[in-house]
Amino acid sequence: MKVMTVSKPADVVFDFFSDVKNMEIGGAIKSVTKGEDNWWNIEHTVTGKGKMKFKRVYEYGILDHKFVGAGLKWKVYVRVVPNDEGSTTTWTFMRPDGLTDDQFQEQLKGFNIEVNNWKRYLEEN
Repeated sequence: MKVMTVSKPADVVFDFFSDVKNMEIGGAIKSVTKGEDNWWNIEHTVTGKGKMKFKRVYEYGILDHKFVGAGLKWKVYVRVVPNDEGSTTTWTFMRPDGLTDDQFQEQLKGFNIEVNNWKRYLEEN
């Protein structure tokens, strides 16, 4: 699980992540384009070409998504919730079949950089 706390309200953060192009600000995802059947085509700096699909439920702060790429299928459960000083976003990653625990942990290390980049952007804008 990864966590990001910012001074921005939950609705602002939810809207930020609802715009899939904003994923590029994290630094690992680039070239986001709309695909078919609500999928987004992306290029990831580690896994190469892939695609993402989101499930958004605004009233509950749900921004779950699936990622398919490099022969892997990832499920990520994302929640944006208000706190006393802004909001907290959590990402819960389910280890995909085909990765050992060590490989899975190695893949997640780069996500810390993305979270820091999103946080910095949100706090500055």
